Amino acid sequence: MIFDQVHNVLVYPALARGTSDLILQYIPEARSFNGSSVGVPRTLRNSQVLRWLGHPVAPIITEQNYDWPIEPGRSPLPHQKIYANFQALHPRCFNLGDPGTMKTLSSLWAADWLMKQHPPGEFRVLIVCPLTIIETVWGTAIFRNFLGRRSFEILHGTSEKRRKLLARKPDFALINFDGVGVDAHTRKGITLDGFSKELAEREDIKLVIVDEARGYGDASTNRNKIARQVIGRKPYLWQLSGSPTPNKPTDCYGMAKLCNNAFGKSFQTFQQDTMIKVSNFVWKPKKDGYEVARRLLVPAVRFTLDEIWQGPPQTIQQREVELSEPQRRAMAELKRDLQIMMESGHVIDAINEAAYRQKLLQISLGAIYDRQHREHLIDSTPRLKELEQIISSTQRKVVIFVPLTSVIHLLYKHLSKKKYGCVVINGEVPQKQRAGIIRQFAEDENTRIMITDPGTTAHGVNEFVVADTGVWYGGVDKADHWKQGNDRIRRPGQKYPSVIFQIVSNQTEKEIFKRLETNTSMQGLMLEAVKRGDF
Repeated sequence: MIFDQVHNVLVYPALARGTSDLILQYIPEARSFNGSSVGVPRTLRNSQVLRWLGHPVAPIITEQNYDWPIEPGRSPLPHQKIYANFQALHPRCFNLGDPGTMKTLSSLWAADWLMKQHPPGEFRVLIVCPLTIIETVWGTAIFRNFLGRRSFEILHGTSEKRRKLLARKPDFALINFDGVGVDAHTRKGITLDGFSKELAEREDIKLVIVDEARGYGDASTNRNKIARQVIGRKPYLWQLSGSPTPNKPTDCYGMAKLCNNAFGKSFQTFQQDTMIKVSNFVWKPKKDGYEVARRLLVPAVRFTLDEIWQGPPQTIQQREVELSEPQRRAMAELKRDLQIMMESGHVIDAINEAAYRQKLLQISLGAIYDRQHREHLIDSTPRLKELEQIISSTQRKVVIFVPLTSVIHLLYKHLSKKKYGCVVINGEVPQKQRAGIIRQFAEDENTRIMITDPGTTAHGVNEFVVADTGVWYGGVDKADHWKQGNDRIRRPGQKYPSVIFQIVSNQTEKEIFKRLETNTSMQGLMLEAVKRGDF
């Protein structure tokens, strides 16, 4: 491909006859010359068609036609311009870049440029993302970089409130996943009504950006089915995800179904293509399963963090601690219960096994729930002492990831008594307060420790780079939370080598972290542990 800048024409010399015929068929303005060459006026539509046909094109967003708005003191990076151009040229696509590769601002640039190609008010954008990052990530990025040039509204609250906010016709409307389906009926199929119907029918909303698109990963849910009707038919749909297949290849099927109907492939066929059935309840990825899965997520663009940032390294250390005597007794009782169930021939399905795995973590971390969901603390002194030792090993800040609310409370009380400056973010903390807490952790020199549920901060938080130490006080079920949590600490802005600590007290906990690191399902873990006598 040759780009004639003087005439603004893309030239494709020496094409095969069938290839040139396709270009001439789909682009009326294209012209054939010299027998096998084709010239195409470089317009947005023509460039998009050429990309759809598989031909290279010159960047459509350039220094000559766009000012790349950005907050003072920063400049657009080369890979961000590649992201923006790719998304503008591919109306329905995926950005699968690693966390920290700056997908947010790149997407906003592409959206802003597309707005400028249309008459005012005819091209608006809907951004769908987890509630935890609506304001702190997307709202902040729009405010800081566009300086009043673009408006935005957060569509949250009652149906009536959302409709009033949408009626203001902001350039960017921000909404959470379930907000898309407000007022939709799901009793007999999917019927849009009220707010969801209005959202679907808004012709000025031409682009939908879905961040952390794994939120639509399961195509069988009402959430995904509603989204297909509300946003799946918009002219532009960009899905952003740094980990589309966090646990198994089939995790991305819903994303593909939303974007391109999974190319007509059923879930059952896709599952058979990417996984092997080893028992009635267990499927394991094929050797090439993840690669086959990625072929559904096209067209796609991706940069790894190491490709765009040569930052200090991150290492992982495992610290093994003893169980207290009460913990040993509770663990023995849990093992006995599982053995009895297995010997009785009772079927232990994935849900039951997950409950036993949760019980093991409760015992290991020091807070057990009874059948009435009442909390009972259990002596976990060795684990607490090891945590203090880790904290004292650095002069900088520490992020502690804790999967249990009761244990978050336990650690906050314990560390506060030790005169550590601590803050907490978990599901109990109101969304409006989280940005201030994160800012306090980042800016207040007396606040050294962030205790957080990884489900609330594993996505969209950039300020954890002030810490050089991450501690997983216990394992989690989701490999996505494990990876993203660690990536919150090692990303652009981090000045120091970082260390991630795993605290474990038995072989089963070690296996949990091993599976998180290798992106392996937790299914069967507890049963295998009982058979081996690991706890």
